[in-house]
Amino acid sequence: MGLNPNIVNFFNSYYVNKTILYTWNSFFFPSLNTNIGVEQEFTLFSIIFTIYMASIIKKFKKRIKNLKDKISTDILLFVDDGLLISQKSYELSFSFLLCSYHIMSKILLDTGLIMEHDKSEVFHFTRSCHPPNLPIDLTSVRGPILMPKPIWHYLDFYFSYKLNFHYYTHFYATKCLLTLNTMKLLGNLSHGILPLQKQLLYRTNILLIALYSFQL
Repeated sequence: MGLNPNIVNFFNSYYVNKTILYTWNSFFFPSLNTNIGVEQEFTLFSIIFTIYMASIIKKFKKRIKNLKDKISTDILLFVDDGLLISQKSYELSFSFLLCSYHIMSKILLDTGLIMEHDKSEVFHFTRSCHPPNLPIDLTSVRGPILMPKPIWHYLDFYFSYKLNFHYYTHFYATKCLLTLNTMKLLGNLSHGILPLQKQLLYRTNILLIALYSFQL
């Protein structure tokens, strides 16, 4: 990928064959092994994973482009949550997604990663009043039969098949009201919390829920 050798060496040696020793005055704690690599909650994980996945996505796009039958599938990635997207009819989308899933599973396996089939989901967006919501069979890659759900929960968003966000609004409005009612329990037997404290709680709790931490 053209990375500087010093960067490559840093990634290779990060938390590899390392130990840590705690001392407190004259007390020495026994040496502990810190050979843990880069786990998912580490800040460095998202950086390394993005670099690693860039070549995988490039391979994936190259393979579907070289197929005899043109496959119209896009891929989106949010850290380790990946999306395969097909914007065609049900019949075409099924074949495109299934083929793309096979290709991606093989690429990940060849690069030392594993696709967790039991965490895979399928969801159909449509303007139809009564969508068929047909499942996708992944048993050919040792996966399950994916049954589409009426509501899709992804990255704390709730999507309906018509993208009207009614369920999303209802869910977070209810969560705000429940949190608001719970705030009443913070007072004591003689009096409740002060208005300034209520304002602080509202700003630090209710607004964050209602506005999705100001991301929307």
